[in-house]
Amino acid sequence: MGITANVLLVEDSPEVSLSVREILNGAGHSVDEATNGKEGLDKITSGTYDLVVSDIWMPEMDGIALLKEIRGAGNDVPVVVISGGAPNAPLTYTAPLASTFGANAVIYKPFEKEELLKTIDAVMSGETIAPGDSV
Repeated sequence: MGITANVLLVEDSPEVSLSVREILNGAGHSVDEATNGKEGLDKITSGTYDLVVSDIWMPEMDGIALLKEIRGAGNDVPVVVISGGAPNAPLTYTAPLASTFGANAVIYKPFEKEELLKTIDAVMSGETIAPGDSV
C-alpha cells in the first residue's frame, strides 16, 4: 500500500461512487463524497483534501469546470479525473482537455482496481501522468 490520503470523490453515478469508495477505503484512504462539481467545489472550499478524484460528465458543474475553479483559486491539490466519455466529447478530447486545466492524471472507465490505486500512488508521490500513459 502507498501513501494514504484524505480524498474527495466527485462522482454522480451511485454505482461508480460506491465502487471507487470501496477501493479507496480498502487501500486505507478516507473518502468524502460529492455528487456534482458544484457540491465538490463547496467541499473543497470548506475542507482540506490530499487528493480529488473527479468524474468529468456531471450535472450542475462538470469536472472540467470544477478543475478550472480549483486551479483558478490557486489550489494545487492533486486531481485524478475519471471519465467514460460522452456522446459529444470523445475520450480523445476529454483527456487532453482535463490535462490542460491541471489534472494530474486521467483514467478511463471502466478501470481496474490496480490501475486506480497505482495512479493515485503515482500522483500522491508528485507525478503527473500524461493522457494515454499508463502507470
